[in-house]
Amino acid sequence: MRLTPRCMNLLRLLSAARWLTTRQIHCRFFPAASMDAARKRLRELAAGGYLLMVREGRMSQALFTLGRAGKRALETASSAAVALERRPPLQREHYLAVNDLRIAAELAGSLAYFFAYWELPGLGWRHRLIPDAVFSMADRTFALEFDRGVEGVQFFIRTKIATYRRGLDGLPLAAVLVITDREPRMASLAKAIGDTGGRMLFSTLDAVREKGLLGPVFHRTPGDSGVPLV
Repeated sequence: MRLTPRCMNLLRLLSAARWLTTRQIHCRFFPAASMDAARKRLRELAAGGYLLMVREGRMSQALFTLGRAGKRALETASSAAVALERRPPLQREHYLAVNDLRIAAELAGSLAYFFAYWELPGLGWRHRLIPDAVFSMADRTFALEFDRGVEGVQFFIRTKIATYRRGLDGLPLAAVLVITDREPRMASLAKAIGDTGGRMLFSTLDAVREKGLLGPVFHRTPGDSGVPLV
């Protein structure tokens, strides 16, 4: 089958993101098409071996990763080795949320790079703290933390925020983005962390999905007016 530039861009994204849902792929690559049209093309790519589709239940959303033909296409295009995945991530909700934020960063434009926590060790990351993601856009670098409220607020502050307040040597950050899965958790974290002069910005995953990183979705303190990232 013929691979379009969009197909190749999807394969490149999957080589970094590893696993994406149908919804995420539709958002990133088929914004003007229906979900059914996106599903049809994904089924064709899976039938050709370019993608591998995994669905664990009839009611669960399909997950896609690179297939063997997709690996060959990327290696032919770039001469760089590409790894294949076979098992979906264990902490799936957290993993997919980071990729939601990756897609939001790509759609915002002027993105220089985005590296998720599973990519950073292979890039020589030398800090003890591994952010959920680090990305750069509009000549500014950001660290990103996605919080589902599994641990207590004080544990999050002690293990994450204290290090960010000291700073990461050699990596000046414009801000740390703390993204939560619900508004009450966002408010609790923002209140406990306190005013950081804009060095820490808070939002929810739903707000970023709906309005993007360039929308007024970030808060410095609980209840303030939202601001865009850049």
